[in-house]
Amino acid sequence: MQQSRPSLLLTRLVAFIVLVYGLEVVADSLLRQLQVHRGHTIDLFLISVPQIAGLGLLYLGTLLLRRKRNAWAAAIAVFSVLFLFELPRLLASRNTYGVRGWERLLLPILMLVLLLLTRNAFTVKSDVRSFRQALRISLVVLLVAFLYGVGGFSLLDDHDFHQEISLITAAHYTIDQFGLTTNHPVAHTRRARYFLDSLSVISVTAVVYTAISLFEPIRVRFANQVIQRSHAARLLTQYPSDLDDYFKLWPHDKLYYFDESGEAGVAYHVTRGTALVVSNPFGNPKQFKPLMKSFLELCFVNDWVPAFIHVDSKHRTLYEETGFRLQKIGEEAVLDLWAFEPIKADKYFRQIRNRFERIGYSVEVVIPPHSGQVIARLQEISLEWLERPGRAERGFMLGYFNETYLQAAPLALLHDENGRIQGFLNLVPTFEAGTANYDLLRCANDAPGNANDFLMLGTIEYLKTQGVRTLNLGLCPLSGVDEPDSDDTTLVDQALRFVYANGDRLYSFSGLRKFKSKYQPTWEPRYIAYPGRLRTFTRVVTALNRAMKVK
Repeated sequence: MQQSRPSLLLTRLVAFIVLVYGLEVVADSLLRQLQVHRGHTIDLFLISVPQIAGLGLLYLGTLLLRRKRNAWAAAIAVFSVLFLFELPRLLASRNTYGVRGWERLLLPILMLVLLLLTRNAFTVKSDVRSFRQALRISLVVLLVAFLYGVGGFSLLDDHDFHQEISLITAAHYTIDQFGLTTNHPVAHTRRARYFLDSLSVISVTAVVYTAISLFEPIRVRFANQVIQRSHAARLLTQYPSDLDDYFKLWPHDKLYYFDESGEAGVAYHVTRGTALVVSNPFGNPKQFKPLMKSFLELCFVNDWVPAFIHVDSKHRTLYEETGFRLQKIGEEAVLDLWAFEPIKADKYFRQIRNRFERIGYSVEVVIPPHSGQVIARLQEISLEWLERPGRAERGFMLGYFNETYLQAAPLALLHDENGRIQGFLNLVPTFEAGTANYDLLRCANDAPGNANDFLMLGTIEYLKTQGVRTLNLGLCPLSGVDEPDSDDTTLVDQALRFVYANGDRLYSFSGLRKFKSKYQPTWEPRYIAYPGRLRTFTRVVTALNRAMKVK
């Protein structure tokens, strides 16, 4: 979201003052403990209220930098309390309070003025429902901690604390664990010290958990997207753009955002505070700039990190002008079916064709609707395929075995000599004439070696009869990362190269590239567009892995 330079400077000044004040409180607390525990080891130091307050101020300062609205309200409350605490002391001790006292009163006044001046700049929302849920959980934990504390003080009283502790006193000690209103009992045994430490850990953890949840990013509660999805489908039909446009509609785990004109939009999924957008924006390209601006404002206000997944080079300028960095994540194999004709005559493909035809295998392409018997057999094959090491269903930008999904387009079926289905490939709907895409390519355990190639050859022949010119063979993850687009090699580039070079034990990166390279496709780079640097990229990849898991 755009902010005037003076306003931006003031908001940063507010956050900086809070951070410095927090550091001062923590440092002052530690120095006081050094004086009290002079000559003792550090393990005798106790976490005190000033230390917790100072750490809380440091956390509050980072939230103010993010312009969180709840953080602004919390800062108003903190400095109002500080002002009300210092003012009576000043009025009661005018002659002894000194210059230092006036300084301590000046800080809350200055901060309250600055916070009021910048109130409109703190617009980033937090998830209220998450806070309510966390508050309920924390109240239960604190109740358990209270019962645990009262019981512990009552049972450990005379021997461990050298004093008799009544139930009322035990309740008082439990509530006032840091000795703010009374002298806290001294532990004289190891188990008493363990008891006090465990009680403090439980209570502080519950409070911290509640405090953090107060500032959580907005969590999306998925609502019915039928109308929005239909509108997106109309735009994709009118303005076809990417070979994988269909995955902006399927699986049904996407939300849709459109610009004010309704002529351009993005399909996205939010997880862990990250808005993952499927490929490029869609719709009228003339509306992409205002669309990006308004979508980024939405992400900013909701405290989401935006990232565009699996984008190409044609919109590089659009992403870079809006503050995104493009990180290459692999290359997509795009096959010109007519250029493949002479390649098909290669000895390798001739041998595969002759061998499978000799043993009675054939490829049939069937048009939906598909019978329940066919779907049932494909599910058997799919389950066998998933049992192999490293196999798993994926969603978000990929399809998974689902009858609704398979009924959306033709299926290429691999039959053996008895007519039994031994493999399948599902074609994915595309919006641009003369193009084709596929997703699932799975064969039964009983299928001969190279069955995938024979199935692919049969599919290519069918597509050519339908006037298709371009077939998307899909992405090869991390392929080409050792050939950067520029001389600006980043730490992310180096990390991805290492994974590609050493990751075949977990995922056959080179094997996938080798399989597709036989068809001599054109390799097109694909990127993740994200703001920031390594930390943001790591966050995006973590969110993407979570979004792609099929529940």
